[in-house]
Amino acid sequence: MNENGAGRHKKKTAAETVSVPFSLLHTTSGAALGLEASQDKLQDCLLSRDPAFVQQMHKARAHHRYRETRPLEDLKRELCAE
Repeated sequence: MNENGAGRHKKKTAAETVSVPFSLLHTTSGAALGLEASQDKLQDCLLSRDPAFVQQMHKARAHHRYRETRPLEDLKRELCAE
């Protein structure tokens, strides 16, 4: 926090707050969840129509099925990821 008090939360007055009905918040929350689900479905649809992606997933599934996998820690080390 600096000397001006920046970063400090001041108490809001009635003129600075807005009351919102719970039903509106609930509706908005539901709409946001619905939009997120729709975006996920659209992304799944688009990926399922991408031949390169589908081929990559078939290859990955085959490796997994034939136990041609490796520990995640090894992959992280190889990719220098933490």
